[in-house]
Amino acid sequence: MSLYSGAGGLDYGFEAAGFENLLCLDMDHDSCETIRRNRDWPVIEGDIASVPSSDLLDVAGIRAGDADVLIGGPPCQPFSKSGFWVSGDVRRLADPRSSTVGSFLRVMEALAPRVVVFENVRGFAFKGKSEGATLLTDGIHAI
Repeated sequence: MSLYSGAGGLDYGFEAAGFENLLCLDMDHDSCETIRRNRDWPVIEGDIASVPSSDLLDVAGIRAGDADVLIGGPPCQPFSKSGFWVSGDVRRLADPRSSTVGSFLRVMEALAPRVVVFENVRGFAFKGKSEGATLLTDGIHAI
């Protein structure tokens, strides 16, 4: 299952490695259309915050614990160095866009996959500003 799928880059790589994609989720229409035109994968087009985890499991046709891998790359702007260059600092978890990390954790807990691949920028785990990474690893350890 793929969250924040974009145009499917991670998904195509996992497919090439022999995995079957059960579901893609992204809120960008053009990205979803790209996946639909290139693969016959179920695509949910919408904001992850508005999509119940149970709907994701239903569309994928699986139960908790059935999936091998959950992949996703939530938006990086709250943790990106480019934000620092623009304003002199980044808001990190105070940035409303960082709620996508919590949404990823919600789905991860409901899905209970064997492996999680969480892709983000280096600043996500930058020394002294790693609260996003801590939130993620605490969530993983809680499962």
